[in-house]
Amino acid sequence: MKLFLVAVTFITTASVSFGANVFVPTMDLATFFTQDGDLRTRGQFDLAVNGGYKYQAKVAFEYLNPTLENDNSPALIFDGAQATIRQLFRFLDLTYWTGYYDVIGGGGYYVGHLYHREDAFEYLGYLPLQGTGVIVGAKSKDERYGGRVYAYQRYGVGYINSFDLEFNLDTDAFLFSCYAGESDMEWRAGFQLRYLGDAMDFNLTLGHLSLSSGKALDFDEYYFLVEERFSVGNWNFIPSIFARPKFHYNYITRRYGPTGEINDIDFNFNLNYAPQTKKYAVGAELNLQTNKNENFGIYASPYVGFHTLGVNWSFKVDINALSEVRGFVTGYLNVNASF
Repeated sequence: MKLFLVAVTFITTASVSFGANVFVPTMDLATFFTQDGDLRTRGQFDLAVNGGYKYQAKVAFEYLNPTLENDNSPALIFDGAQATIRQLFRFLDLTYWTGYYDVIGGGGYYVGHLYHREDAFEYLGYLPLQGTGVIVGAKSKDERYGGRVYAYQRYGVGYINSFDLEFNLDTDAFLFSCYAGESDMEWRAGFQLRYLGDAMDFNLTLGHLSLSSGKALDFDEYYFLVEERFSVGNWNFIPSIFARPKFHYNYITRRYGPTGEINDIDFNFNLNYAPQTKKYAVGAELNLQTNKNENFGIYASPYVGFHTLGVNWSFKVDINALSEVRGFVTGYLNVNASF
């Protein structure tokens, strides 16, 4: 509670004294329920003070609780802070950060805790960055080409142990990024290819997080996501294929570690009707998956979503067609907003 009061006092003082912008970038409540009436509610709330273009700095705090019914203790923690110098020597951007920074190779449609509910691993992209370090970046004059160098100390480690390189090519519709990095003599590499069109989107992300000398390549160690969106009028069809890696970022401990996933792969097919002039969507998903919890599972999931006064509402029911680890009916109600 003391930390909460300190955070609120800091945010209020900063906004008054410096004209900073106070945001809630994430307000996310999700209640998962079973046919037996069991409920589990996940709550995530972020507070951020952003200095805007003038000050180029921000600080953030987070409340994250995966089981609000069992634990309602205050848990607001420091999430991250960063400061940036733009156009250093007229062509470099320099950022110093500590805490959680961002995700390299962020995902698209089939990402996040609403799809991956087990354990404490939330798959938002190829490489989440957590630690303390600096980022040096540069872009071409037309901003089509760019690159970044990351040097940082991961959370829980007593020395600078991580380096990453990122190269980006942006040609409006096509975006291509490639990555390479190292932590304690374990190497990683990956790339992302995106096409953003009116009638079709495409995203492919592939990365390996724990390459080392003499070690055989293993499909279980790859982060792999490929998805497309096809639109015809108000109808959208989004097929996705995702493979969870053995090693990834744990959002509870804020460290990187083993996920326990072996022979994991998901196939998700999303068909929805979403009029552009309306504020609702109705659809259904078909999900096929094999992971550490079950050899093979199939779920059919009708859902409805709507937007009202700045808040997004989603209601989905998973009907068990073939699974030994879930009941016949499970579902969730999700409410999220940012302001």
